[in-house]
Amino acid sequence: MQLLNEKKPFFLDKNYSIIQFAADLGTNRSYASKFVNEELGVKFPYLLNSLRLAHFVKLKSENPQARISTLADHCGFNCTLSFRRAFVKRYGVTASDYFKKQNL
Repeated sequence: MQLLNEKKPFFLDKNYSIIQFAADLGTNRSYASKFVNEELGVKFPYLLNSLRLAHFVKLKSENPQARISTLADHCGFNCTLSFRRAFVKRYGVTASDYFKKQNL
């Protein structure tokens, strides 16, 4: 399966969509969306953001000096505002506050 064999994870692609996800799985958009919704219990954009945020937290923890905006861009977010919204929705605080609490 192409999704699992790529060196660069699919979720880091800023333009990755449910259509590309479906193509990578060898199915259509409707089936791919249904799979994510029913099997994982989330909508596709939430899945992408969750994977991106987990990757961001890992990178920031490993590189505390790195700029948040640089890492957010590297993790597939199209803009700082969308990253900020996703981070606050997931963690309840901004990334800056989250890492201050972690002493990073």
